[in-house]
Amino acid sequence: MREDGRDEGFEADEDPLCPNIHFSSAEERQFCREWRSALVVKALGRSVSYTGISKRLNDLWARAGGIQVSSVKNGYFLVRFTSGIDYERALTGGPWMMGDNYLMVHMWDKHFRPYNHDISSTLVWACLLDIPIHFFHKEAVMKIGSRIGKPLCVDQATATGARLDYARVCVQVDLTKPLLSQFKIHGVTYFIQYEGLEKICLNCGKYFERSKCYCTSSPD
Repeated sequence: MREDGRDEGFEADEDPLCPNIHFSSAEERQFCREWRSALVVKALGRSVSYTGISKRLNDLWARAGGIQVSSVKNGYFLVRFTSGIDYERALTGGPWMMGDNYLMVHMWDKHFRPYNHDISSTLVWACLLDIPIHFFHKEAVMKIGSRIGKPLCVDQATATGARLDYARVCVQVDLTKPLLSQFKIHGVTYFIQYEGLEKICLNCGKYFERSKCYCTSSPD
């Protein structure tokens, strides 16, 4: 309580009909704590019921611990995990499906708003084909991944060098932009393959070869 009798976090000259409330960084960190292990999920191209997606996500993700699915507006769901292993697997183990529709999965952050959230990006595994063996190093692969999108991690076989025909990095990519198909290291060209994306129709959200999709929508 301040000397003027007003609570901390309120401005003296604020509009009494629309108060502007402030929270300290420490308060926000405290309130965010229980959501740090949450993922934002939405079925691409269709509406799904809470009961249906809750059952499906429990079947897919509740392995080492439990999950709690919460319904949010605009077709979004928040999923909280009691197991870090399940969280990492749900985040990076896709693509995930409900029926023949792709499930978009994102890490939750405090800026998430269901009506303003951009679902034009998703996490995918990018395979960097035939790169020189000495670049099978986490820092090198993450650096290459940063030119594809926002890199999250490399897989275990890449990190340990157990598989040397391609490096695998999980990246968040913008689906509204052309995906990078190749890159150069010191002038030599190498190619990228994306796991799962070739089977997603971005018009209707169905999970099969785009050339075989008979949806009536046309791309923008």
